Amino acid sequence: MCLNPDEMLGILLVFVASFMVLFIGTMIFPAMPPGQLICDVFGNSETNYLIAGVSGELFVSGIINGLVWGVIIVLVYSYWRGPSKGKVTLPLWVPGYTTSRSSTAVEREHSKQVDEPSLNTIMKIQDIEAIEGIDYIYGRKLREIGITTLDDLLNVGYTQMGRDYLANNVGVTPTTIRAWVHQAESLR
Repeated sequence: MCLNPDEMLGILLVFVASFMVLFIGTMIFPAMPPGQLICDVFGNSETNYLIAGVSGELFVSGIINGLVWGVIIVLVYSYWRGPSKGKVTLPLWVPGYTTSRSSTAVEREHSKQVDEPSLNTIMKIQDIEAIEGIDYIYGRKLREIGITTLDDLLNVGYTQMGRDYLANNVGVTPTTIRAWVHQAESLR
């Protein structure tokens, strides 16, 4: 269950208020369980000193009561309040999540059929200058012999004979062409 900041603040305020009320209540009624019971069971001689004008045992008992009863009250409050009403708060990392749109606009957007290009389409239109080492001059020479996309480079540079052909026409070594082909494969 994701809580929005307002719900978290409400729960925190309930806990702090119940802690303070029960801590002060323990100062008025020192035998309140479970704080006094825990202090009796784990009777510690160091808690007999005065802390802020109050005995250490009473102070520790108040903290224990505030924490235990504060957690119980927060659990009861959360159960009583029930699940969140209205719009569900999504984590911030969800793609496309925004709070500024109405839900009908989002539903309308999702109902539209979006045709995303396939990987083959992307490869066919990706320019060869995306490869490291192919600058404007080498790109121009490759385009002059008909190599305009990464897909074209992969098709021709797949074989040794194709790499030799490209190397002779572009003015680089076949090893450089092989490196370009490997980069084109990694961009695939």
